[in-house]
Amino acid sequence: MTPRAADIALALAVTGVISAAVAAGQASTVPAGPLPYLWAICLGALMLLRRTAPVLVLVLTALGYFAYYSAGFPAIGVAVPIAAAVYSAAEAGHLRIAIVIALTVLTVSTTYRLLIGQSTGYVLGYELVGHAALIAAVVALGSSVRAHRALRERTDQVASLTAHQAILQAEGRTRAERLRLARELHDSIGHCLAVASLHTNVAREANSETDRTHALRLVREAVGEAMTQLRSTVTLLRSSASELDSGTLADIPRLVDAPGAAGYKVELDVAEDLSCSATVEATAFRLVQEAITNTLRHADAGAITVRVVAEGEDRIKVAVSDDGVPARPPSCPAGHGLAGMRERVEAVGGSLEVRATADGWQVTALLPKEDRS
Repeated sequence: MTPRAADIALALAVTGVISAAVAAGQASTVPAGPLPYLWAICLGALMLLRRTAPVLVLVLTALGYFAYYSAGFPAIGVAVPIAAAVYSAAEAGHLRIAIVIALTVLTVSTTYRLLIGQSTGYVLGYELVGHAALIAAVVALGSSVRAHRALRERTDQVASLTAHQAILQAEGRTRAERLRLARELHDSIGHCLAVASLHTNVAREANSETDRTHALRLVREAVGEAMTQLRSTVTLLRSSASELDSGTLADIPRLVDAPGAAGYKVELDVAEDLSCSATVEATAFRLVQEAITNTLRHADAGAITVRVVAEGEDRIKVAVSDDGVPARPPSCPAGHGLAGMRERVEAVGGSLEVRATADGWQVTALLPKEDRS
């Protein structure tokens, strides 16, 4: 049933109940004609406004009650005429006004009955108690309906917010996964392609067929490694797996094999027994990989130095430097590689510094031995 239909049904019910009470009162007194029934219709019609103007409906009902008795119409009690209006006001949240007006009507009615000589015992001991109980029940019902509706609305709001939060969390996880895959693809495949490009240049400039063949073999190995990394990523996307093969500290030496084979002077110092978590080791590996890739792509360097050593009791220091001149000024905006390095380092609770020195580029990161994310 729609709210409007419910209001119409309530208006008809109020009109019918009050009309029945008027008819019962007229049966024991001199008939007052059709005016009391018209009054009943007017009180019933007020129910059509109870949702938009509940206080006005209650006030007009109380005034109509006073006018009814002032006209000398047959007595019909107190609770019957005002019960619906009191309920509507309480349901709308005007609890104090509903109680005050109901008590006012009850007090005036009781006083009037006593002044016209009705039995004190009957008025105070029977009618007053009965009417007061009915009005109290109506007020309590209206208040409880409002509280139940408010609770339902809050429950719906919580459910809606929970669903929205779940959507946001899912979107956040999706974005995080995309960023992670982007870093993996950039670091792994980007490094392999940089190595392939390096050895392609070596093969082009080689003076002997042996050197050219060796360089081309390294190109093929680098491209093959890139294809392997790409297949691993595709497999990850198609399965429920959550981790790519990101490398460890023990894998760092193989990162300098290609630059060494291409003629770079390589210095490598990876301390043993650093006892880092797998996530931190993967971060250090990718950091070194990206730094070497940047050197191969952007710096006119001849030497690369990689150091991974302990820094205090609970941290490690990862430093990669070269002796080349940066291909772009340090003030230029950083690309995806630098952003990815910073994201990786900060994700485990570390810090990253990338700067151009008088001798070339230097990348330095301080990482906790245990992931602090």
